[in-house]
Amino acid sequence: MAQIKGAVPAAALFRALHRALPESSSIVDEILTELPQMMQFLFESKPFRQYRGWTGALGTGLGTALGVKLARPSDTVVCVIGDGAFHYNPVPAALGFAQENGAPILIVVCDNRGYSSQTWNVYKYFPDGAAVRSGQFFGNVIAPTPDYVKLAEAYGGTGERVENIAALDSAIERAQASLRAGHSALLDVFVTP
Repeated sequence: MAQIKGAVPAAALFRALHRALPESSSIVDEILTELPQMMQFLFESKPFRQYRGWTGALGTGLGTALGVKLARPSDTVVCVIGDGAFHYNPVPAALGFAQENGAPILIVVCDNRGYSSQTWNVYKYFPDGAAVRSGQFFGNVIAPTPDYVKLAEAYGGTGERVENIAALDSAIERAQASLRAGHSALLDVFVTP
């Protein structure tokens, strides 16, 4: 993926989440590209519970997060999800369920504006193929970038797009305030690996 101007290094995102989230947090992840940074920095020293949201296939992270929230209602439940994986999830159904059942979750979209795993698989399985030789990976870019925040707002939640480190801590703080008020929150964080 090309470098994104106006973006947050993934390590900085996960350090900020580590600092801000209470120890009673449950993390559901459905990311691939930023997984190494998440494992190194988000779980550094707090005893967060971790659940894989992509067992078997993409598209299960939000449902898994809602199941965790129902099972552990007092936990802060965070779904860390790639923008590509976000497109595989039943987003309206998940946000509607959260709203209807008073099960607010924090969704952190690691937005690199593409389907990085598709590009990786082309390199892996077709290293000598035309796409690799030409640099033309059709279908791997999500453009124009959707306004994911509006989806959260449509279901009574809040959201923000974060494009720089300076805005990160305050955005996480506002998202947590939304959760405490009983509303889901979505942070669309433009990331670089």
